[in-house]
Amino acid sequence: MRDKSQEPCCLPLKEEFQRSRFSLYHDDPGAFCRSQWQRGDRNLIWLLYRWILAGFFAGGVIGSMVSTFNGGRWFIYLTDWGFSLCFYCCTYGAVIATIYFIKPSYFAPGSWALRIYWISHYTTVVLGMLITLVFWAALYPSMPGMGAELYNLWAHAFNSICMIFDCFMVAFPTRIMHFVYPFTIGISYGLFSLIYFWSGGVDPMGNRYIYFILDWERPGLAIGCVCGCVALAFAFCILVFGFYRWRIALHKCCFKQPDEIPTTSAPPKEPAHTV
Repeated sequence: MRDKSQEPCCLPLKEEFQRSRFSLYHDDPGAFCRSQWQRGDRNLIWLLYRWILAGFFAGGVIGSMVSTFNGGRWFIYLTDWGFSLCFYCCTYGAVIATIYFIKPSYFAPGSWALRIYWISHYTTVVLGMLITLVFWAALYPSMPGMGAELYNLWAHAFNSICMIFDCFMVAFPTRIMHFVYPFTIGISYGLFSLIYFWSGGVDPMGNRYIYFILDWERPGLAIGCVCGCVALAFAFCILVFGFYRWRIALHKCCFKQPDEIPTTSAPPKEPAHTV
C-alpha cells in the first residue's frame, strides 16, 4: 500500500482539477453548520459568532441603503452587490447554524439548503477580495478623500477581512472547480453594466458609466477591465483554496492525534522438550 505521507505536497492541488470536483455534494452536512475548531456538535460560542457576523453586515448594508440609496442607484455598484452578498451569506450561515444547534439531524447529506450556502460563501469570499483589490488599486487613487469614510472601509476592507477570517473558522472544504460561481457573478455584472449603458443609465454625478474603468464608450478599456477581473477572480479562487489547506494544516498541528501503537502478538510458545 502506498504511504500517503510520502506523496508530494502539490497532490491535493492536482486532485482539485477533476470533473467530479464540480459537484456540490458533501457527505457530512454538519461540516456546514459547525466550526473547524469546536468540539462536539453543538457550540454556543460558534452560534453567537455567526449571528454577530450577520449583524455586522446587516448594519452596514441597511445603514448604507438609508444614507445613499440615490433613487435606487445604490444597486448599480459592484461594491454594493458584494456587500449585500456578505450580508446574505452570513445571515444564511447563522440560520443554518441555529437549526443545526437545535436539531443536528435536520440536514441530510447533499441538502440543497447547504449547497446554496456552500456556493454563496465561496462566491462571497472571492468577490469580496476582488472588490477590495480593485477599489484600493484602481479606484481609490482618483478619490483619496473617500478612503477614510466609514462605509468605504466597511465595504472595501472589512468585507474581505471578515470573510477571510471566516474561511479559517468554518469546517466545510473548498473546491477550486467551484470557480464557476464567482465567475457567473462577475460576468453578470459586466453584462449588467453594458445593458445599463445601452439603456442610457447614469451614475449619481450624471456620468455615462458606473465606474470609469468600466466605461463602455471606451470598449477596449471596459473589455480589458472585465478580462482582468476574470483573471484576478481565478487567482483568488486558488488563494481561497490555499486558505482551506492552511486551515486543515493548522487544525492538524493544534489537535495532533496520538500515534497508534501497533498491536503485537506474543510469539508462539515452543513445545517443551521431554527428556
